[in-house]
Amino acid sequence: MEYISNAAEVVHALQGNLAAQIQWLKSCQILNYGSSADGAITRYPHQGWVTPYFSNFAAMALLEEPAAYPLVERYLNWYLRNLENNGTILDYHYDQNGQPGTTRPDSEDAYAGTFLSLAALYHHRSGQNGWVRRNLSGLKKIAQAIINLMDWDGLTYALASHKVKYLMDNCEAYRGLEDFGKLLDSLGSGEAPHYRARAKSIAAGIERMLWNPRIQLYHASKTGWFRPGVNIKKFYPDASCQIFPVLCGLHKPESERGVRLYKIFNEYHPDWIKISPPDYPWMVLGYYACLHGAYRAAYEKIRYVREAYIDSQSSNWFCAEAAFFVLTCSCLLERRNLWLQPGGATE
Repeated sequence: MEYISNAAEVVHALQGNLAAQIQWLKSCQILNYGSSADGAITRYPHQGWVTPYFSNFAAMALLEEPAAYPLVERYLNWYLRNLENNGTILDYHYDQNGQPGTTRPDSEDAYAGTFLSLAALYHHRSGQNGWVRRNLSGLKKIAQAIINLMDWDGLTYALASHKVKYLMDNCEAYRGLEDFGKLLDSLGSGEAPHYRARAKSIAAGIERMLWNPRIQLYHASKTGWFRPGVNIKKFYPDASCQIFPVLCGLHKPESERGVRLYKIFNEYHPDWIKISPPDYPWMVLGYYACLHGAYRAAYEKIRYVREAYIDSQSSNWFCAEAAFFVLTCSCLLERRNLWLQPGGATE
């Protein structure tokens, strides 16, 4: 497709796609004042399964629409109301009467980290100092949950009961503590250095324990002293985990390592744009491409996913995929002058 000559059409399409998926995400939220479920964001519209890790991304995407800020606050409040005593949270399921059931979460470190990043982003976008100050004790409890999961090497366990340290989770735990530290800085809190120091410890652990300088790739996980080998031809988790250090800000996209990892991923998985059902679309790869300035690849991902998953009403389209669809559209629109004008990016 010739994008520049059809720039107005491309912008209109992106704006329409973004707005439609924000509406879809709104339909995933339970809005029932007085109910314990109020504010929860479910995986799919009109059903009761809540995976807070996915919901955190959905709420981040809703922040792309200022009118949705109150909805995000209701989700934040739902999360805080449902914290366990140790600052972690379970997965929830609400029945037709709104009665909750719970199951063990997939992780504790990544849930906490992404929630802290969401809270910091909400504060940055909305300027709601009041909400943050009222809920500082809950936010610190969540931050402490990450710290409690840290081992001697700086890395976090996925769960207190599951002693595996995953690259993806640790990147998100790092980002959450770093964002929370910045949030405290903005409030003039003297506690900010404490949390940012813990974030640096995780970052150092990732570099020391999960980065393999010989093969120039990350190990996906570490259990005790064991690190499984890296098979970059294997999409998950070996190849897909390589994107998270850039996604979470450990390395800039334009850094030598960032550029190399993006190049290697594309060399071994050139068909990421056209991942098809019954697989999940991995829309986060579109956002990752956008961060690397591969705007046309990101836009092609949007176009393909719209047809293969959204228009076809695929059961593999859920709130976290919709979230990264929105974030990719937003990134492409924000940087439109870099790829929809003569002389812009061609990738």
